[in-house]
Amino acid sequence: MTRNHPVFSIIIPAYNKEKGIATTLKGVIQQDFPKNQYEIIVVNNNSRDQTKAIAQKFPVKVVDENKQGYVFALRKGCLEAQGKIIVFTDADTIVPKDWLAQYQKAYQDPKIICAGGGANFQPKFGLIFLIEAFLNFFGRVTKIASGFNFSIRRATYQQLGGFNPQINFHTDTDLILRTKKEGQVVFLPKNKVITSSRHYHEKAGIIYVFKGIINALWLFLFKKTIFYKFGNIR
Repeated sequence: MTRNHPVFSIIIPAYNKEKGIATTLKGVIQQDFPKNQYEIIVVNNNSRDQTKAIAQKFPVKVVDENKQGYVFALRKGCLEAQGKIIVFTDADTIVPKDWLAQYQKAYQDPKIICAGGGANFQPKFGLIFLIEAFLNFFGRVTKIASGFNFSIRRATYQQLGGFNPQINFHTDTDLILRTKKEGQVVFLPKNKVITSSRHYHEKAGIIYVFKGIINALWLFLFKKTIFYKFGNIR
């Protein structure tokens, strides 16, 4: 990569993801995009398993964030980032080979300062089909994507002061909402990743959905959230 200024910095927060992180990293490494134009940063957030050791076997930068929480892992990764555009995904998500190429095409328009993409949840069970359809529709309408598939210009991120450390659950949504006030935000429905449906499994999944709806509404209405924790599972 261009040592100081690659086009993209891919940030992957990780906590106890030894079962999925290798697959995730294979996907981001095998992009149809010049290898010297993107960097990959894995942020190990106090994993107690082999997450860090597995990540270190790949040509990526692995850094530690000792303060527990999704938002702190994201902030750490962004501090390390050198790319002009910061892209986010999770440690149990598989990105398509043209993932960065599709984002690069979107950012050819200088007015665009933030872009996100769609999702295919796996495995399928229960109401996951409806949840997937709703989130993709929600993204199309509001231009708000989820943390496993969105990006922002680094200059814009820095201008906004980054992720709000007071918001952990929906910190990604909060950042995008603030970004929409500064410039054009787009949603790329065809730039889909395959991500885990782990949040929505059984009783815990119902609680997660309920808390998520309340948090999102509170964020839209009052610019803050009620629930901070949602499990150290990224």
